[in-house]
Amino acid sequence: MKTLSFLFCFWVALSTGFAQTRLPVIHSGTYNATITDGRHVKTEWHLDPKAKPDIYYVNIPRIKNKVTFHTDKASLNFDTRFGQDYDFLIVVNDKDTCHIRISAKDEPAVIRAASDQPYPDTIPFSLKGSRVYLAGKLNGERPVTIQFDLGAGGTVVNKAVSGKLALQFDSKTSISNTQGTAEARTSSGNTLEIGSLRWQSLPFTEVSNMKPDEDIIIGNGLFRDKIIELDYDRKLMIVSEKLPKKSKDYTVQPVFYEQNRPKFEVTIRHNDQPFSFWFLFDTGRDGTMLIGKDFTEENDNWSKLQPLTTLGDGRKIVRLDATIGGQEFKDIVTNAADPGNAASRPTLFGNQVLNHFNMILDNQKGLLYLKPNGRKNEPYANYDEYLKTLKK
Repeated sequence: MKTLSFLFCFWVALSTGFAQTRLPVIHSGTYNATITDGRHVKTEWHLDPKAKPDIYYVNIPRIKNKVTFHTDKASLNFDTRFGQDYDFLIVVNDKDTCHIRISAKDEPAVIRAASDQPYPDTIPFSLKGSRVYLAGKLNGERPVTIQFDLGAGGTVVNKAVSGKLALQFDSKTSISNTQGTAEARTSSGNTLEIGSLRWQSLPFTEVSNMKPDEDIIIGNGLFRDKIIELDYDRKLMIVSEKLPKKSKDYTVQPVFYEQNRPKFEVTIRHNDQPFSFWFLFDTGRDGTMLIGKDFTEENDNWSKLQPLTTLGDGRKIVRLDATIGGQEFKDIVTNAADPGNAASRPTLFGNQVLNHFNMILDNQKGLLYLKPNGRKNEPYANYDEYLKTLKK
């Protein structure tokens, strides 16, 4: 009987020891921290003792990665694997304890597509200007025209047609776009069908800055677990779960994500001076490019940009060359935002340039594949067009 009692007590002690496994602890003298995620992502993080836990989602969760939390007093490293969480504590000023979780999982807002057909799914698209449009069906019965915009951070509906689409609005969302930041009506619980793909419980936020012939806009957030291809030669969008063999004929480079929007590194040259920067890959912008304050406020870049002219709101019109996917685009004329302008948009390349490439975006591994297509000799907004505009 004593033996059984001893074994029982030992088992209880062992179980309690596992349950009370201590989490790693580091200290901080401020409520500010920095997260380094892989080679390219660096994020400023505000420590919040009220969040239990305060969750950071790994930028590209499906690949093994190294994530480091830095405070002013210490740092902590984690080698992440998909599907795992990593918890630790940060004690601020020896007073407040913050419970941090690094999660190598999809964010809760990611909504996966269901399909009755095996992948890949091939979907035709049309071009209007330089934008990509798909045909779809909303809530089982209403045909919709969909702009596919890799520069979109969420799913939105055109305010001009939301009544016709019979959407039921049940909440509000803060949204930032070309018109600024404001609260807008949101309709949750919708179903969207494109090809054989179907998304359920999909929210749409109402905006008023869309084209009249656009019903809804979707972005990369619906495809974060997939590989997507835009073939401009055949006007096909192909959604896959495996990288196609033809990718070996493309140039490849890494991407990282900002609100599910891919960013890629490009070297531009202005006045014979090279600048390397991470640009938003924005298929929804019907233009060549844009230089935002994230570029102009870095390394005194604003003073290094010599303008052709300056606009009334302080933007500089500048002339530059860019090399993308091994192809050079010369004499691009674009505008650069004054770093003092709080409303500046991020630095990006638009689809007037990007649609010169057939593209494969591997969201699973964070890789972008580019290959010049049949549009490579088509004109884009450049210095010659700028001079013609001046003459007019």
